[in-house]
Amino acid sequence: MLAGDFNATLDHLPMRDLLAAGYRDAADVMGRGFLATWPQSSKMPGVTIDHVLADSRMAVREFGVAGLKGTDHRPVFAELRLP
Repeated sequence: MLAGDFNATLDHLPMRDLLAAGYRDAADVMGRGFLATWPQSSKMPGVTIDHVLADSRMAVREFGVAGLKGTDHRPVFAELRLP
């Protein structure tokens, strides 16, 4: 599992390389791949640059994006199940 601020959307080459290596984006698996994670401010359109990537053998059970004061990123949450 890899998680954090990747500063990249799923169409960036390094992210595509990770996906090709067998990782899956938890948000994408749950049909929520376009939930913006940055910036948290509603004044600008957001992008999805914070991710939870799960090995293809792991089940993605849940995914969400929340709000948090004091940061410009929205935190992401994923529930994964190990094989």
